Amino acid sequence: MTKHPDNPKADPDLIEACLAGDQSAWTELVERYSALVYSVPSRHRLPRDVCEDVFQGVWAIAVKHLSQLRDAQSLPAWLITTAQRETWRVAKRASRDAGVALPAEEIAWSDPQEADELEDRQRVRSAFARLGERCRRVLTETFRTERASYDLLAERLDMPRGSIGPTRARCLEKLRDLVGEGA
Repeated sequence: MTKHPDNPKADPDLIEACLAGDQSAWTELVERYSALVYSVPSRHRLPRDVCEDVFQGVWAIAVKHLSQLRDAQSLPAWLITTAQRETWRVAKRASRDAGVALPAEEIAWSDPQEADELEDRQRVRSAFARLGERCRRVLTETFRTERASYDLLAERLDMPRGSIGPTRARCLEKLRDLVGEGA
């Protein structure tokens, strides 16, 4: 089955497909949440190889334990918690192998709201992916560079200068609605 890029599967459907052995669903799941998972060890400024070990470990855990997830809507939070625990485990092993003591506070969340912020960012990323291509392009181009002239934007977007602002406003409203649906 070919999935339309403007209509990704909802998390519960995606999880169900993964559990049924659908490889394309696993690919979509990993692509959807790769930035979220990778951001956890990255926030601790760990070396790239350690971040990659955490990333691989989280997905290995997901393969084994995804069926135990009680609420498919809590998948982002589950991935954050799993990534945090895997970050601690992998970083501890890496520091032990290097002969360097790693204080627990270097891996613990520095701010209790940090996990919530990561989940919010993922919600926005998921909503952005569900926007139509035109809205994604308009929002990307209008926010890519600060103070880009409307003439330049009109040229890049191949649209009348006067419709950029209203189109951007409509796209932002759609994005807000999609973020709200994912909450």
